[in-house]
Amino acid sequence: MKTISAIIVNWNNKEAAAACVRSLQAQTGVDVEIIVCDNASTDGSVAHLRGLFPDIRIIQNSENLGFGPALNKGLAVAGGEHLIFLNNDLVLEPDCLRHLSAMLDSSSSLGGVVPKILYTNKTGVLNSFGVDVHYTGIACAHLLDAKDSPNIKSYETACGGIFMFPRSIYKATGGFDPDFFLYHEDHDLSWRIRLLGYRLETCSEAVMGHDYHFNKGVFKFYSSEKNRVMMLFKNYSLKTLLLITPALLAVEAAQWVHAATNGWFGLKLKSYYEIVAALPALLEKRKTVQATRVVSDRVIMGLHENRLQLSGIRHPWVENGLSPFLERYGERIRRWL
Repeated sequence: MKTISAIIVNWNNKEAAAACVRSLQAQTGVDVEIIVCDNASTDGSVAHLRGLFPDIRIIQNSENLGFGPALNKGLAVAGGEHLIFLNNDLVLEPDCLRHLSAMLDSSSSLGGVVPKILYTNKTGVLNSFGVDVHYTGIACAHLLDAKDSPNIKSYETACGGIFMFPRSIYKATGGFDPDFFLYHEDHDLSWRIRLLGYRLETCSEAVMGHDYHFNKGVFKFYSSEKNRVMMLFKNYSLKTLLLITPALLAVEAAQWVHAATNGWFGLKLKSYYEIVAALPALLEKRKTVQATRVVSDRVIMGLHENRLQLSGIRHPWVENGLSPFLERYGERIRRWL
C-alpha cells in the first residue's frame, strides 16, 4: 500500500487543525503519515493536538516561519512516496488521497495532482479546481464560486494551489522557496515543476472541503505582490521579461493606486526595498532555474491567461481599462515567444 506524507501548517487554529487530522486518519486505501508544522501558535495548538493525536508527528517552530518555509521543514522529514501539503482549514473526503495517489501513479509525466475543493459553508459550491494564472503572475482560483457538477472534468492546470507530488519532484525542485513567507509559494513550485517538463492535472474524484474566507488585509496584498514579482524574475526567460514589461508596468501602476487608496502604500514601498535587498539571492535562484529548465516560455505561456481575473476585488477601471489592455497585449506578444 502506498505511503503518503500529509503535511499540515498550523497557526493558532487548533480546532480546524484537529478536524484536518481526523479527516487524514479516516483515509481509505492508503497509509498516511501525518506531520503538523506549528508556527509558534499561542492558542495551545501543540498541546491540544498532542493530547488528541499522540501518534502523529508535530514540528514545533519557535517562530512563525510562514507557509512555505514551515512546509519545507515537514518535507525534510517526510518518509512517504507521495507528498501533499495542506492548510489547516481543509477537511478531506475519505477517498481523496487514494484518488490523488492513483492518478499520480498513472503517468510518469505528472508532477502534481490537484484536488477539487468545495466550500464547507456553501453546499455544492466550488472554492477551486486548479488555478488560472495570468501571464503577469496574478492567480485566481479556477471555477471559483461555480456550482459543483459530475460533468466537471479533469484538466491540465498551470498552478496547483494544493496538490500531491512524488518524492522525485521534491528532490528535483528542493521544495518551496524559503524566502516566500506567504502567498505564491505554491504557484512558484508549480511553475518550476512545469519548467522541468512535468504536468499538473486536476482530479475531479478527489474532494476536499475548505473553510475559506477571503482576506482583504493589507499584509496579503504586500506579501502576495512582493512574491509575485520575485517569482516572475526567477522563472521567466530574459526575453519574456522584456516582452511583458509594458504589461508589468501597467499592473504595477494599478497596484500603486490600490496601495495608496487602501492603506498599504508604505508596505508597497517596503516590498521594493526587500526585493532589491534580496537581489543577490534572487539572481542565484534564477541562474539555477534557467540552467535546469527544459521547457520554453511558449509552452509555459500556453496555460497562462490573457484576460485578467481577480478574486474578491472589482473595480470599473480594472475591468474596463486594465484587463482589456492586458488581454490585447498578451495576444500580440505570444507570436514572438
